[in-house]
Amino acid sequence: MAGSPLPGVDLTGYRTFRDARFGGSFEGDTQIGLGVRARLPFRVLTLIDRVVVDVAHSWTGR
Repeated sequence: MAGSPLPGVDLTGYRTFRDARFGGSFEGDTQIGLGVRARLPFRVLTLIDRVVVDVAHSWTGR
């Protein structure tokens, strides 16, 4: 169901992330939402069996 929490995703202890939600799936495309505390630099990597979202903790890289 769209807007529901992602199963198996535990953001406890991460100060950068706020929430992760399922957006929906249609014809092989799946959308998720990842809430962060601020507009920070990020990159997305695709591996064979997963998607990795790498978000900076600050703009200064510290």
